[in-house]
Amino acid sequence: MSALKKYINKNLSTKLSLWGLTSVVILFVASISIMFHYSEKTLEHESLGKAQEALDGTVLRIENMLNRVEVNTRNTLWTVEHHLDDPEAIVAYSRKIVESDENIVGCAIAFETNYYPQKGEFYMTYTHRTSQKSDSLVTTHNPMAIEPFYNCPLPYVAHNWYNIPKQENTACWIMPHAPNDNVTAKVLACSMPIHDRQGRTVGVMRADIAVEWLSNTILGTKPYPNSYSIMLGVMGTFLIHPNLAKFQNSLVRDVVKKYGDERADSLVESMLRGEEGCRVVTLNEKEFYVLYKSLNNRHWSASIVCPESDIFGSNRRLFFYMIGVTVVGIMLILCFFMIFVSKNMKPLNMLAESAQRIAEGDFSEPIPSTTQADEVGILQNSFGAMQTALSKHIDRIQMLSENLQRRNEELNIIHQQTEEENQMKMSLIHKIADKMVAPAKSIDAIMSNLRSHYESITPEQLKPMSEQVLIQTKSMTDLLDRMLRTPRKKTTTTSNKKTEATS
Repeated sequence: MSALKKYINKNLSTKLSLWGLTSVVILFVASISIMFHYSEKTLEHESLGKAQEALDGTVLRIENMLNRVEVNTRNTLWTVEHHLDDPEAIVAYSRKIVESDENIVGCAIAFETNYYPQKGEFYMTYTHRTSQKSDSLVTTHNPMAIEPFYNCPLPYVAHNWYNIPKQENTACWIMPHAPNDNVTAKVLACSMPIHDRQGRTVGVMRADIAVEWLSNTILGTKPYPNSYSIMLGVMGTFLIHPNLAKFQNSLVRDVVKKYGDERADSLVESMLRGEEGCRVVTLNEKEFYVLYKSLNNRHWSASIVCPESDIFGSNRRLFFYMIGVTVVGIMLILCFFMIFVSKNMKPLNMLAESAQRIAEGDFSEPIPSTTQADEVGILQNSFGAMQTALSKHIDRIQMLSENLQRRNEELNIIHQQTEEENQMKMSLIHKIADKMVAPAKSIDAIMSNLRSHYESITPEQLKPMSEQVLIQTKSMTDLLDRMLRTPRKKTTTTSNKKTEATS
């Protein structure tokens, strides 16, 4: 790690590439984060809107069918109530309502105990299709008949399809048998109380629709591959479910306690109150979006359960694709930066090497010129011109230094000669001085004699003494002249050599 850091610190092109790459990465990450955030919000809105449209369409189809069955049942009920005195006509009305609507698979008209004494204690006529799409009808008066081809040990007066509308005195949709009967329902019943002319409830009329049709309609609503639809009945029983066999006799509250979380409890309460909306819940440790809607206040609720992965799966796959593309793009950008920056850094590297050579005193290798018009090109040309000027200046300095060194050597030679001449001069002066001692002493002796015997010396005696002084004086003068003349000549020659060396 330290070697890499050292390499990066020493390599300007790598640092520039990393700085550029860092800026690009920050920009990419910020852009992708913002885009992913808003795309997820948009996708959630559009996906839930798509699921809501599917749910609304399904509920509308079911309600249209239920309303049509209710209208047909109510119209036939009015006829039945006006012909209660003719029990035989009841059979015709029962068949007529089944024939009038292909969605109605059966019709039961049952009366209170002993309402028709001649018919026995219980009287019920039940007409149903032999199959959902068949036009063949079967009529039975068995009071134990609950659904097509299903009989119960107890008569109809013991079942909820008869008792609930009678007690509430209103039309209602209901299962023909109780949920705890452990029977898989084949039909759902629209039950309406029958009133006589005095307004008393004398029986119940029931029109059946096939659970299969309802199940196909509900389960066919599949806006996403792993989504599914359910329908809840009164008190939260499962009317329709993809795995109805497992939840046939279960209440949604119990299922939620077993598989869901606290948010699911709130969702169930909202569904049972006949509300509509969308909730996010956790089931089996997975997130689900649940869209629900009541069916025209019938205490039934249809809902679509969409896994979070179905809604955001494509967006997250796109996100990973974008991450992959981004990584590849970053690598390509890094390669581009490295190649581009390295190429443009070559002149600077060359200038750095040249500066290092110049710092070490090597001015021999010239810096090539370039036609590059940017700052680096200008710097390279300027540096080359500076290097050329420095090289010329150094060459001149070296030449002057060599000349100066040569002149110094000549001056040293002259200085040595001068020293030798000075030594010779001093030796000559000493020799001449030594020769001048005798004449000086002779003159001194003559002069001392003259001072001492001046009055007694005759002119004849003075003359040879004077001549002797003149001779000694001339001898000293010749010595002095010789001493002065000889050094001047050598000094003139030395001065000429100095002048030549200086020039």
